[in-house]
Formats: sequence, C-alpha cells, structure tokens
Amino acid sequence: MTQPEKHHQITYFVNGEEETTSENELTVRAILENAGFTPATDYTLKSENPPRDFDSRYDDKVQIHEHERFQALHKAPTPTS
Repeated sequence: MTQPEKHHQITYFVNGEEETTSENELTVRAILENAGFTPATDYTLKSENPPRDFDSRYDDKVQIHEHERFQALHKAPTPTS
C-alpha cells in the first residue's frame, strides 16, 4: 500500500515574523496576505538574499526557500515634520 506523501513545511520570514508553507512557490500577493499585510496592493515586497524588489507584481510566483527573508514595505509616503 502506498503511503500518502508528506508535505515538507518550509519556514520563511516576513519582517522578522515566522511564516510556514508546504508550497515550493507562492505569489507575491500570497506572501503578503499570509503575513497579514492587507490589502496586499498597499505594500511592496523585497527579498533579502538575493536582493530582489517585486514592486507591484502581485501575481508573480516566488520560489520559497528554507529560512528565506522578505520585507514588506508600505507604499504610502512617509510624512515628514
């Protein structure tokens, strides 16, 4: 009898917070939304190593690697005083 395939959990981080997935790739939108950054279109996503900026390409698929680190940045201008 064939054993059901076990899905390996991949741990990655968004703004230092741990996230997990059993998928080898996620869309930029899914990475942002899974980490609580909604609506995703208010944010941009960057990866740290290698440095990549996904800008507004929310439907692009991203390979997820163990312990990969991303930064979610709010798009609104920062007020200055």
